[in-house]
Amino acid sequence: MLGAGATRGAFSHVRVNGKKICAPLNGDFFNVVESFVRAHGNSGGFATRYERVRKVFREEFPTRGRWPIPMEEGFSLLYVSKDFPEIYVPSRGRHRQPGSRREIEDFLRLTFGILSAIESRVDHSNLYARLVSHLSPGDTILTLNYDTLLDSALLNAGWNPDKGYGLIGGSNKIHWTRPKPEPSTSLANVKLLKLHGSLNWYVRGSFNNLAEVFEKKPSKIIVSERPRGNEFARQIAPPIYGKFFGHKHWRTLWATAHNTLLHAEVFVIIGCSLVDTDFHLSGMLSHAVKTRKSEHKPFAQVVVVDRTRVRRKWLRLLKGCMLAKCQYSSFEKFAHGHLK
Repeated sequence: MLGAGATRGAFSHVRVNGKKICAPLNGDFFNVVESFVRAHGNSGGFATRYERVRKVFREEFPTRGRWPIPMEEGFSLLYVSKDFPEIYVPSRGRHRQPGSRREIEDFLRLTFGILSAIESRVDHSNLYARLVSHLSPGDTILTLNYDTLLDSALLNAGWNPDKGYGLIGGSNKIHWTRPKPEPSTSLANVKLLKLHGSLNWYVRGSFNNLAEVFEKKPSKIIVSERPRGNEFARQIAPPIYGKFFGHKHWRTLWATAHNTLLHAEVFVIIGCSLVDTDFHLSGMLSHAVKTRKSEHKPFAQVVVVDRTRVRRKWLRLLKGCMLAKCQYSSFEKFAHGHLK
């Protein structure tokens, strides 16, 4: 299982116009945004978008000196406030209509801009490529990340996304704009389940009706060398408290992930901080652990890769449900110690 810390740890940084840009985490998202905005100066409209978002947290939701705030908290406040303009706007000036909020589009375009900039510059020999080289047929990767760095590493090694994403509709959704690699037998039946959506999944819709966009299943998946433009809306589960998964597309993905946890022999967790407000993830994990305990089927081994506090949280959750455990403080140390 991979979280934002896995992508952060897979490479050190990229340079955008001379500025160092790291993969963002929930806690330092706005720090990364500020670096990204400085890297572009007045070009691309990123500075204007960020200033609008920042103004919200100065005037409508004052953070009282607490800045930056986590990514999930920031987007949740923006998303909730879209439906109550008579409450969450200053008393003066033009009032917007319920259900709309320009700063939500600003937030998402900044997020997608950062991830796209990283993916177009990162070295292909990152630690995801090393992880992929140690996969076996039938392995399943659960990821909460939007970026496609791991997808690219898998594709470069001969992975087939037609069935690999585990999506309803399968190969009919896949649109190739890059050469297809030679299929790899070692990656046969390897699944990549992107539980929060992906930067290369698209649906018909617009930023003016995000609730509908977030609920839909992907219309198409573009497999390309570099991140594509915005001909459709990108299909993600937004970074809000209490994510919603109403469409069968999402429920199928999460059911497959749950079934994987029930039958896996080895459970490896890299850079997943187990945020308390990700209720679906917490519920799925707790149910899987409870079921395995009741059936006396512990994991043969659990490997946790993260800082000490997060590792302890995972080991508390999995207590009594593992025969052996292994811990690493970083993706790099895991790669050197475990992926030999």
